[in-house]
Amino acid sequence: MRVDLVTVAYNSGLGLEDLIASARSHCRCEVQVRLFLHSNHAPTVATCDRMAQSDGVAYYAFGRNRGLSRSWNDGILDAYADGSDVVIVVNDDIRFGEGDVDAIAACAKRFRDRYIISCAGWHLLYRRMLPSHGYACFAINPIALEVIGCFDENFFPAYCEDQDYARRAHLAGLAEENCADTAIVHEGSASIRRDQALANDNRRTQHENMRYYRRKWGGDPGNEQFFRPFGDPNLGVFISAERRHHPYGDYDRPDCASDPM
Repeated sequence: MRVDLVTVAYNSGLGLEDLIASARSHCRCEVQVRLFLHSNHAPTVATCDRMAQSDGVAYYAFGRNRGLSRSWNDGILDAYADGSDVVIVVNDDIRFGEGDVDAIAACAKRFRDRYIISCAGWHLLYRRMLPSHGYACFAINPIALEVIGCFDENFFPAYCEDQDYARRAHLAGLAEENCADTAIVHEGSASIRRDQALANDNRRTQHENMRYYRRKWGGDPGNEQFFRPFGDPNLGVFISAERRHHPYGDYDRPDCASDPM
């Protein structure tokens, strides 16, 4: 079975090598990597450039923060178009336990009717075991792309895109599956904790993402009032690959980066 990992690198440096090595450790699956560079952090750039020379690594060297949803969309779509059996989206501060990738892939194949597969493990920042790492590490099944499509790139550069995706999946009647037999370690918010400038920017951009979420769904996560985006009866939960950069026309955020690169 071929598994593609989609990961976005900010300032993890050599941690990226640990991520990939842990994914491939004692793994029966063929593991390919789709690596997106979202910064000019010198140690991370050097690691990405070196990893790009390795077999099984597709490198997207943007060198700027183009938006997490945008790179997730590109990586997922490219992987499935290229023949991947299972696509796992993973933060760059994740470490897999031995055999975890095999377990997630097997679960994704067994529960093809579930839109994502979440996984369990230790959260270093919270200092406790979690039954699910949520969207920090998840497999996404083809049914998700068929029914609700892409992530909303209006959430820029990051945060709330996962809650929006889960909201759309719920409205579409889709459910997730949990792969409990994993020992994945998640450092937790590592990118913004390593970079004060990024953390400062995040306080502003996360506020804007929350404001967009409220406008789109009529309330905060868990208190939504709309059953269609923006309360518009002409809009549905599906975002096509073709329209993913501008999914909602006049409702799209004008303050987001809008170029498709």
